[in-house]
Amino acid sequence: MATQAKQTRRRLQDLEVLYKISNIITTTQDAGKVLRAILKEVVRITGATSGSIAILDEKRGVLDIESAINIPTQTWRRLKLQLGVGVTGWAAFKGISVRVDDVRSDSHYVSVKPDIRSELAVPMLLKGRVIGVINVDSTRRGAFTGDDERLLTAIAEQSSRIFETARLYDRTRVHAEHLEGLFAFSRRLVSQTPPSAILRNGATEARKLLEADCCVFLEVRENGALLVPLAQSGDPWDFCGSEPMQTAKSLLAPVVNRAQAMIVPDVMKRRSFWHEGVRDTGRIASLLAVPIVFQERTQGIFVALTAQPRDFSESDARLLELLANQVAVALDNARRRDHMLQMEETLHRAERFSLLGTLAAEIAHEIRNPVTIINLLMESVVEATAGNEQTSNDVAIIREKLDRIERIVDQTLSTARDRDPNREPVDVNALVVDMLAFMNYRLVKGSVEVKTSLADDLPILQIDRGHAQQVLLNLVMNSLEAMSGGGKLTVRTQRVEDGRLGPAVCVTIKDTGPGIPKEHLDQLFDPFFTTRAEGTGLGLFISRRLVAAHNGDIRARSRSGGGASFDILLPIAAEPKPPNGPAA
Repeated sequence: MATQAKQTRRRLQDLEVLYKISNIITTTQDAGKVLRAILKEVVRITGATSGSIAILDEKRGVLDIESAINIPTQTWRRLKLQLGVGVTGWAAFKGISVRVDDVRSDSHYVSVKPDIRSELAVPMLLKGRVIGVINVDSTRRGAFTGDDERLLTAIAEQSSRIFETARLYDRTRVHAEHLEGLFAFSRRLVSQTPPSAILRNGATEARKLLEADCCVFLEVRENGALLVPLAQSGDPWDFCGSEPMQTAKSLLAPVVNRAQAMIVPDVMKRRSFWHEGVRDTGRIASLLAVPIVFQERTQGIFVALTAQPRDFSESDARLLELLANQVAVALDNARRRDHMLQMEETLHRAERFSLLGTLAAEIAHEIRNPVTIINLLMESVVEATAGNEQTSNDVAIIREKLDRIERIVDQTLSTARDRDPNREPVDVNALVVDMLAFMNYRLVKGSVEVKTSLADDLPILQIDRGHAQQVLLNLVMNSLEAMSGGGKLTVRTQRVEDGRLGPAVCVTIKDTGPGIPKEHLDQLFDPFFTTRAEGTGLGLFISRRLVAAHNGDIRARSRSGGGASFDILLPIAAEPKPPNGPAA
C-alpha cells in the first residue's frame, strides 16, 4: 500500500512538472529561455547535482551545450561533445536513453566534474531524428531511477517539438529583421547619388546583416582580369587587403567567371587568396562571396569575411545576393543621373555656341555693309591720287586690308550658318518615350506626375533626331522649372491639319505651372528674353530655329488659371498615292 501511494505521489509530481513545463513553453517563444526553464525543473524533480541541454549541429556532428545548471559557464561553453563520445554523445549517437549508476565503471564517460558518480542522458527526438540531449548527473551513485528516465523521456519528447517551433520562430524573426534591414537600406539608396557612398553603405549593411567581421567590395576591371578593392566595412584594410589582385590567381575567379556565389568555410586550406600578406596574418577563417551582376555583366563582388570558422548557409548567400542586386541597380541609377547631368551641361554648351554663332553672323553682316561702301569710295580715291607714288602705296595697303576684312567676314558667315538637318527616319512616339525615361529621375524628384497620350496613326518623319531631342528636352526642362513645387506634365502626340503647314505631327507639352503672362507671349522666342534671374533666354530661341530648319513651328499658349502649353508642329512629307490603274 505504501509503495502504491509512493508511486501515485511520484506520478502526480511528474504530471505537475509536465504541466509546469507546458506553461513555461506557451509563455515565451525564446528558445534559450525555454531550455533554461525546462532544465531548471528537470534538475529539481530528479534531485540532480547539475544538468545540461545540448543541441546537435548535424553538419559538424557536434553537440553544442545551449544551457547548463551548476556547471561553470566557461566550462560548458567551451565543451564540444562529439557523437558517440561520453554518455551524452552516446545517447545522441544511438538515439536511446543512457542511465549510468556508476560512471567510473562506464567506458563512455568523459569527466567534466571529478566528483560526479551517476548520470542520465535522454535524447530529444523529432520525427525519429535526434536534435539534442537532456543530461543530468549527481555526486551520488545510482541517483536516478527508472521513473526519472521515463519522466525525462516524456519531457524530452514534449521539449523537442516546442524547441523546434521556437527555433523556427527565431529563424522567421531573424529573416523578417533581414528583410526590414534590406527594405530600409533600399530606401536609403534612393537618396545616395555618389557611387562611393552606395558601395560604402552597401558593405556596412552586408556586414551587419551577416554578422561578419569585415565586408569588402571588389570592382571587376580590365574585362574581368583585375579585382580592385573600392569599399570596406568592419576591420581595417589589413584584415582583407587593399591591393588590386589578379583574378586568375585569386580563389574568387569562379565568382567572376561563372557569376555564382561562393562559400569557403576554411580559407587557409585554399591554395590561392587575393593577397599573400593577408594569408600570412591568418586572420581570415571563412568567407562568402557573391557577384554584383547588371545587364549580364559581373561588375563587382561583395565578400563577407570572418575571423572565426563559420559555415555560411545558402540563406546567407541569398541574403547577400539580394543586397548586391540592390546595389547594382543603385549604381546604375547613379551613373544614369551623372550621364543626365553631363547631357544637360552639353546642352547648355551647345546653346552658348549657337548664340556665339548667331552673334558672329550678325556682327559680320553689320561689318560687311560699311566695308562695301568703303571699297566703292576707294575707287575715287585711287583716281584722285594717281601719280602720287607715296599715296598710291598707302591706298594699295588700305585696299589689301579691306579685302582681308571681307575674307574674314565671308569665313565667319560661312561658319555661323546653321548646318542642314541630318534627316533620318524617326518614330516621334518612341522619341517621346525615350525622352521621358531619360528624364524620369528629375520628374520623380520634382514630384511631377506624367501623363502621356500618344497617337497610333503617326507616320515616320524624316527629321534630325538630335535636333528633335534637344527641342523636347528644352521644353520639358522649362516645364519642370515652372513646377518647382510639383505638378502634372502632359505629353500628347497627334496628327493634325494646320492651316499654314498642312498635314503635320503635333507634339504638345503641357504643364500645371503658373502659366505665361499674356504680355510675354509675343517675346518668348526672342533671344535673351527670360523671366528667370538665372535664365539665359536662349532655350526657346534655339528650339524655334531648330524646328524652323525642318519647315515646322513652335507655338505657345497659356491658360488664365495657370499652366502653359507648347505645340511642336512638324510637317509630314507628301505621302505617295497609289496608281489609278493597273501597272503597265
